[in-house]
Amino acid sequence: MMASVRKYVNPPAAEVICEFRFPEDTPWDLTYPGILYGRLKDVYPKRDQRYVREVVVLLGPEGLREELLVGERSIFITEDEGCAVQVGPRLLSVSCQKPYVHWEAFSTRIIGAFERFREVISAGAVSTMNLRYVNLIEIPEREVTLSDYFAFYPTLPPELPRVPAGFITGCEFSFHDNRDNCRVELTDAVPAALENNAYLLNIDYFLTGEMSIPLDGVADWLEIAHAHVRDIFEACIREPLRDLFVIREETPVVAR
Repeated sequence: MMASVRKYVNPPAAEVICEFRFPEDTPWDLTYPGILYGRLKDVYPKRDQRYVREVVVLLGPEGLREELLVGERSIFITEDEGCAVQVGPRLLSVSCQKPYVHWEAFSTRIIGAFERFREVISAGAVSTMNLRYVNLIEIPEREVTLSDYFAFYPTLPPELPRVPAGFITGCEFSFHDNRDNCRVELTDAVPAALENNAYLLNIDYFLTGEMSIPLDGVADWLEIAHAHVRDIFEACIREPLRDLFVIREETPVVAR
């Protein structure tokens, strides 16, 4: 069975993020970010520090509990500030903002940062990782019928108002014998122009089984993750959105 890979002139990806988390027994030292920056500064010459708040779930004698942690991250940024690498204790993140670079370029950035991280930090395994696309879709209409543009959208009973003031709808799907999951969410967003409507289509593909991918299998996992993200994105939208994004080319591929 043949399918098509579409590339767009105006892709809606506002940000793409790939994040790795490593096991708790992975060694960490405050000198690591500086050493890693030395190996990445040719590509990411700008450097910054940031404090990040995270809610983590911990297992204690009383059972599961949530705890707010504040951690410091080092951020290495490209000259044009379009892409960045974040490093923290047992964490590596690579991200690019609009205008979206094509997948081949982004995956090269991911693998490059991952390999430099492994050279500096002796990580024996990847605990979890995810690939997330944040798509900001702006439609130049004052009133939008979601079903005209989206195949994935909230359906409302006739007793409710036809146009909600705001909404969020989501699903989570499993892949590869529950090794991976993909969370898909569509929400309303703030448009750049008042006469338009805007929406966020978030697609987050992640590894559910801790340490279920060997370090030398990361590149293959990323290709699989991207293929599923791409297929889910195409399944969520209809032709009028493709017309807005403007198809640049379609490449036939064998459907998986």
